[in-house]
Amino acid sequence: MRTRVITALALALTFTASASVAHADPGAAANIVDVVVETSGFTAPASMPAGATTFRIQSPDPEGAYLGVLRAGPGVSLQQVIADLERAYDRADPEDALAAARKLAREVVMHGGAAVLPSTPVSYTTELTAGTYHLIDFKEVGRPGLAEKVRTLRVRPAPWRPSPPAAAAQITQYRAPDGTSRFEAPATIRSGRPVRVLNRSRQFNEAILMPVRPGTTREQVGAYFTAMDEGGQAPYPFTGRPVGLVPMSPGQSAVVRADLSPGTYALVTWLPDYRTGRGHAAQGMHEILTVE
Repeated sequence: MRTRVITALALALTFTASASVAHADPGAAANIVDVVVETSGFTAPASMPAGATTFRIQSPDPEGAYLGVLRAGPGVSLQQVIADLERAYDRADPEDALAAARKLAREVVMHGGAAVLPSTPVSYTTELTAGTYHLIDFKEVGRPGLAEKVRTLRVRPAPWRPSPPAAAAQITQYRAPDGTSRFEAPATIRSGRPVRVLNRSRQFNEAILMPVRPGTTREQVGAYFTAMDEGGQAPYPFTGRPVGLVPMSPGQSAVVRADLSPGTYALVTWLPDYRTGRGHAAQGMHEILTVE
């Protein structure tokens, strides 16, 4: 896995999505958007009503998808967002990448999204107020023609606002006393049950689940990330690929549901700390949990 897996993901694929549907019914738990990410791109509805919105994302592509939803601030163009994303994902100049990431954090609100695999679709629900949003697969960042692959979603005011689903568990991203970010997570979650992710840290971040070998410890996962961050080597602890929530801004929350195989998982983020340049996971933002 690359030093920055999110960068590797950003350079990995082209994708397409078809059969995208948006609908809302009075009394429903949330607006529904179905997205299928394929190898040549994806489609998405042009508009939908405001309120809690569930994106049901799947991909037959062997590499899956890394689909996110973001909203640019006033006066910030999509072209500027794309330019700063590409700078932030370009690790050839780490200092410039960090500067671009800090700038991006001021320019957009990231509402999360889903890392999905062909065998593991993910649904995630977030609250969307009236305004203009963009859907982007972060794996496309750094490839030609990214602007043509971004889909714009205009959310219109609605006379009634559906509510997000209740969650069976919660994962919180928070700022520790030393200024680094951490996860607060239950020791066990149930496969297929909704989990709320709440970002109380100071930057946008991920909540990614990756299967590990039985008996893997938190210390072993930390040793891998520390070695990776320092240019060294440590045993690779993962036995599968990422599923979960892609970058989400501070103050945001989302409810995520995926049918995961039972077993032991590492809860991680592959993003760097924009203060220090070190990986959040190398600074302690990782946990071990069990999926039942």
